Amino acid sequence: MDTTLYPPKPKILEVYQIRAIEQDDSQAINRMLLEIEAVDQRSIIDTLEDRKRDFSAPDTNPKTDTLLVLAPNSQAAGMGWIFTPAEPGQEYVCFLWGEVHPQHRRQGLGEFILSWLESRASQILSAFPNDRPHVMRTEIKSDHQDRIDLHESHGFSAVRSSYRMQRDLTLPIDQPDLPPAFRLIDWDTSRNEEALQVFNESFIPLPAALWQLFIAEHEDFRPDLSCMVISAKNKELVGISVNKVNRAENQARGSQEGWIMDLGVRQPWRKLGIATAMLNASMQAFKADGLTTAGLGVDTENLTGALRIYERLGFDPVMRYLTFSKPAQWE
Repeated sequence: MDTTLYPPKPKILEVYQIRAIEQDDSQAINRMLLEIEAVDQRSIIDTLEDRKRDFSAPDTNPKTDTLLVLAPNSQAAGMGWIFTPAEPGQEYVCFLWGEVHPQHRRQGLGEFILSWLESRASQILSAFPNDRPHVMRTEIKSDHQDRIDLHESHGFSAVRSSYRMQRDLTLPIDQPDLPPAFRLIDWDTSRNEEALQVFNESFIPLPAALWQLFIAEHEDFRPDLSCMVISAKNKELVGISVNKVNRAENQARGSQEGWIMDLGVRQPWRKLGIATAMLNASMQAFKADGLTTAGLGVDTENLTGALRIYERLGFDPVMRYLTFSKPAQWE
């Protein structure tokens, strides 16, 4: 064990083994996360392929940016993982991901993992220039008070909130009407590079490698249920609705939900009804495919007014998450 990365354990944790996560641990970690989900009910149900995919992500180094806690029986008892986007926005950010198995809680593991995540994230962020803030971020379900208390005790504070929203597809769905200057088309995979440009104008910029890994090439992405809006005049791409069907989550929950993963409209063409048209087209496609609900996530402070659009079209909040942030510090 690299003692520069993994500090001494408190006495109560001496029975656990601490090391970096390796690719061969994917199955054990996935099993732990599914057992956590059964208790915490966060609607986070990934697959073994998702765990393997993390090792290919360009914004993390598993050899230095992960921590695995193994119980005496060699089962995964907890973990920590740090993702650091190489292309910052207004700040340099480390996203912290920490988990503790329900059977191993309330004995200091969460405290140990969070302390390690903060220490390692500060090391990473200290290498960036001083031209903008350096922060650590994590997301917590709003009713997980134990996690909230732990992070607040470490100096984290809630800076944003978001909803998971859902819409019953048995309710009437409007036709996807657009102004005459635009056309709604099926998803065209040959325009994935342009779609990424629209995405990056609508959200925090995403490197092409991450777009390919987690969106365009993800097995749950459904181009046949997704759509685009183009200019009728010059065929320029102005809007995208990237949709998926999370098969593992639907199976676990006994549901039939289509997920609107990313809905984006380029700045010059906002407030013209394009987002509304794509939402209605997506819901119609979901319903035609036999799905019964549509789901999406939204930042409650989204400046584009996305929340108001979703509410107007019949989406209701079913879960709330809080984003906690803390400035990074180092000597």
